[in-house]
Amino acid sequence: MVSAVIFATTFAASGLLALLLIRVAPRLGLVDHPGGRKEHAASTPLIGGIAIALSCVVGLAVVPFPHAWPLALAMLIMMAVGIADDIHEIPPLPKFIVQAAACLVMVYLAGVQLNTVGALFGWRPFGMWLFTVPMSVFAVIGVINAINMVDGIDGNTGGIALVAFAAFAYVARESGMWSQYNVLVSLTGATAGFLLLNARWPWNKRARTFLGDTGSMLIGFLLGWFAIDLSAGNGSPTDGMRTFPPICALWVIVIPLCDCVSLMLRRRKAGRSMFVADRQHLHHYLLNRGLGVGQASAVTAGLSVVTALIAIGGWKLGVPEPAMFVAFVVLFVGYHRFMSHAFKTMPQLSVMPESTSVLGGVNVKDKT
Repeated sequence: MVSAVIFATTFAASGLLALLLIRVAPRLGLVDHPGGRKEHAASTPLIGGIAIALSCVVGLAVVPFPHAWPLALAMLIMMAVGIADDIHEIPPLPKFIVQAAACLVMVYLAGVQLNTVGALFGWRPFGMWLFTVPMSVFAVIGVINAINMVDGIDGNTGGIALVAFAAFAYVARESGMWSQYNVLVSLTGATAGFLLLNARWPWNKRARTFLGDTGSMLIGFLLGWFAIDLSAGNGSPTDGMRTFPPICALWVIVIPLCDCVSLMLRRRKAGRSMFVADRQHLHHYLLNRGLGVGQASAVTAGLSVVTALIAIGGWKLGVPEPAMFVAFVVLFVGYHRFMSHAFKTMPQLSVMPESTSVLGGVNVKDKT
């Protein structure tokens, strides 16, 4: 009952805040205008991420969370760089540095650290030791930019995030981690509220708002935070038992991770910079196969549901971690080979100019 109230509160808050912020976005300069490599037909406010963040703050205000202020501080840092980038498109390196700063807040002030990658090789869990902090930062920055890179069509990132937040909420509940569960329920509600105005629906022929870099980077950060916290983070006296393996946490967000890493490898093989934007994402492939924007987003969300169920099923059924890891590698290799072959037959999907170069997959604003 409490979780339903939390979900309904943040769902309503996100939708209402988005409608309010849409009106003030032009005065703040938070509008994405069409033209150039941007394919959307009308100027669209970039306030979805702000609405989700403020809704999450509402959730943190009504539910107890031991790391509420470090989480709020890290979110504020991510929002600041995201808003600045949405207004002025700041250089890539400062964004990378600020992302790392938010990750250090997570590590040092909240104690959320990647202490282990689990028993991937069949014996005891493999610890990070001296590499705990750098690997924690590296892992979360990787998730941030993987999520950022898939934010290319209406409803795509929001659908992936909705599935991941809901899956992580289930894991938190089953693990007895009630504080994390309540926060994740609030994030699920906030994302669902945003999707009412971003995804394609019968009443919504085009997105009325985008996440912007503010939203995509913030969602990536939050997914990275809870992927670590639920599987490999430091426990507290109020937490339940962490039995969710890190490899299963990766399975929850495997679709954007595969898309990001495969794309960067394909760019490198083609002799291009790994950080130059192009149109060879999974959603571009789906669009080129004749799917509409809403259909393509529904496919990626559906694939995310499948991988989240594999993650949870593997965990609940006690599938050995080495088996989950091997399956993860097989999935990535298969995905990479398929996409490499697919885009060899799709020359019409062009590479963008060098001026769109980014660091670590930072958003190039190729929203549709």
